[in-house]
Amino acid sequence: MWTKEECDEVLGKLIDLPEDKRKIFFYLYGGEPTLSKYWEYIQYRLIDIFSDRELFIQTQTNLSLTEARIDTFLKTVNELKTDQQQIDICSSYHLGKQSPDEFIKKMEICDHYNALGLCFFSTEIGKEDQFIEEFNNLTTAYPEKVKLKFTQIENLTDQRDPTYNALLEDDYLRGDDNGESLEYRYFIRKYPEFRNYLEEGWNFSVDNEILNYIEVKNQGIYRQFKYMKCHAGRKNLVIDHNLKVYRCNDYYYSQIDPISLSDIDFEEYLGNDTICLSCKCTDGLDHTKYR
Repeated sequence: MWTKEECDEVLGKLIDLPEDKRKIFFYLYGGEPTLSKYWEYIQYRLIDIFSDRELFIQTQTNLSLTEARIDTFLKTVNELKTDQQQIDICSSYHLGKQSPDEFIKKMEICDHYNALGLCFFSTEIGKEDQFIEEFNNLTTAYPEKVKLKFTQIENLTDQRDPTYNALLEDDYLRGDDNGESLEYRYFIRKYPEFRNYLEEGWNFSVDNEILNYIEVKNQGIYRQFKYMKCHAGRKNLVIDHNLKVYRCNDYYYSQIDPISLSDIDFEEYLGNDTICLSCKCTDGLDHTKYR
């Protein structure tokens, strides 16, 4: 959690973003970013600081915040922002956290203020009937907004989980990744229509075949390449909870080359492509890369 002083330090530094950066995408995520009492404050200030630029400010949230809070925020922010500034509430749905009716009400509030982003619905084989029922509830309400996120469990074959034991006896479901993407293989085989709920726009050419990002990830293709140069080095940066800066999320996950925010010179930092030092690319595949 950033204190207000730390929020102001971040905001004060962002003022130095070069003038040629006319389109800026801010992404607030965690953890759960709305647990911060300064979640609203940061966005109000960003809108003010960059009033002359095109902004897209997205929050990745489980929508655990109250209806009153999200309504107040969106009403206020709509009065502050310009037409070239967009607020986007991107949500994650997990079984058992809140009812579909509660979740849909909050989606309706976002929709009312033109701030409803995509909703990523997590699969759960152990509660398949509930998953299908609640997934259908959300897709009935917002068919174009709900996308599937297939749960991945690393080294599933070693966990002896009774939910998956019988399924792991199936060679196809077990796969060659120790069962990590078993849920993807299970649900796509059983419900091929689920392919209609993959996030559009995240498509890649792989050996002359067009694959969605979900397929690239769950087939482990993203692990098969080592990129020598990546545009993420000059088009992207991550600021963590300790005010350290990284080239991308993969650098953050692996703690590669952290730099204190106070030491960053944006002109220099965003000036060049970088040689990729990560062993796999998970979150930056949309950035141009060279092998």
